[in-house]
Amino acid sequence: MTSNREQAVKPRKVRGTATFHDDTGDMEFRASQPGEPVQRNVKKSGQSSFYETEGAGQSSYVCHLKVPKGIADPAAEMEEQLQKLTAPIRKLEPRQPRGRLLLESPAVNVWHNRKCGVVSVVMNIDLQTEGEISAKLFNLTAEVNKCFAINRTSLLPPKK
Repeated sequence: MTSNREQAVKPRKVRGTATFHDDTGDMEFRASQPGEPVQRNVKKSGQSSFYETEGAGQSSYVCHLKVPKGIADPAAEMEEQLQKLTAPIRKLEPRQPRGRLLLESPAVNVWHNRKCGVVSVVMNIDLQTEGEISAKLFNLTAEVNKCFAINRTSLLPPKK
C-alpha cells in the first residue's frame, strides 16, 4: 500500500503555456506559437463587425454589433448594421416569375415563359385550415395538372 507522499506529483498546466512542478518548485514556460487566423471574410460597418470562423471544430458566423449609448434608437441602428453586414448570406423571397399567367388562384399560380421554355408554379398551402398537408398538396398538384391539360397546345415546344 502506498501513501499519498509516495505517489508521483503530477505537474499543473496553466492555459497551455505554463507547467508548474510542485514537487521541485520548477516552472516551464512555452511561448505561444503563431497560429492560423480564425476569422475569415471580416466585414465592418462602423464599430460593428461580421466574420466567419474556421477551426478544427465547428465553423460559425459571428456578428458583433456596437452603437453609441446616446443615440435615439439604438435597436434600429443595430438592425441597420445587421442588415448591411449580413446582406451576402441572406435568403431572399423568390421574385414573381415572368411569362404568361395560365392559372391564378389564392392557392396556386402557374406562369409559362415561352421565351425561356419554362413553366413556373407557386403553391401556397394554408396551415390554418384543418386537413392533412399532403392531401392539400395533392389537390393543388391536381389543379396544376388540369391547367397543363387545358393549355397543352401552348405548352408544346415551338416547331423548328
